[in-house]
Amino acid sequence: MQIVRKIRELLLRVGGYLIPFIQQIPPLGVYVGLMTLPVIVYLVLLFSQLPPSIIEAIPSFFLRSLSSLGAFITNLIIVVGFLLVLYSSIHLQRRKKDGLVMTGPYRFVRHPQYTGLLLLTLGLTAWSYWILSVTRGIGWLTREGTIILWYAQLFAYIVLALIEESYLSKEFGNDHATYKRNVPFFIPYVKTNRFDIPLSILILSLILFGVIQLELFLSVI
Repeated sequence: MQIVRKIRELLLRVGGYLIPFIQQIPPLGVYVGLMTLPVIVYLVLLFSQLPPSIIEAIPSFFLRSLSSLGAFITNLIIVVGFLLVLYSSIHLQRRKKDGLVMTGPYRFVRHPQYTGLLLLTLGLTAWSYWILSVTRGIGWLTREGTIILWYAQLFAYIVLALIEESYLSKEFGNDHATYKRNVPFFIPYVKTNRFDIPLSILILSLILFGVIQLELFLSVI
């Protein structure tokens, strides 16, 4: 009975967060559904450590921002990631009918939506890691598991981005080739051609582990 209860609680948590995402997939189309698949899988596996629904999460999210500087920085990364996803999605929908989108956030990175999703989940990963480390929270994943899960999502978005670029290259030819040479992959102002993707992974990794260590350090002083 205890196992059944835990499974039921997990399903309620997952449903509370994912129903709003799933409801948006049909009108947004197949590509957006594919784009959100990695983050949906991430959220399903992670949310055993979070409040049961968005409604319950919002107050605790802001209260936690007041608890320490580390929590504030983590939550700020989550908010910035969410706003970047929202802004990039709206901008793309408005401009894509005119051809290859190279304005707005697409001036700085080729995949701002993915960058936003990775920042958002990076913050959630640091949050989950802190819960499991400091509060002895019980979840379906270990601390190491949360890190592995985030990297699995990262590599999924790299694959999706490369598939997308292959399509755009065929669609827009030289325009996309020039855009690709001049604009970074995930990280603004980081353009190293062949090493663009490895350097993006390195920088995101440094941010993730830096935030985790900052959270842990500030929680014990």
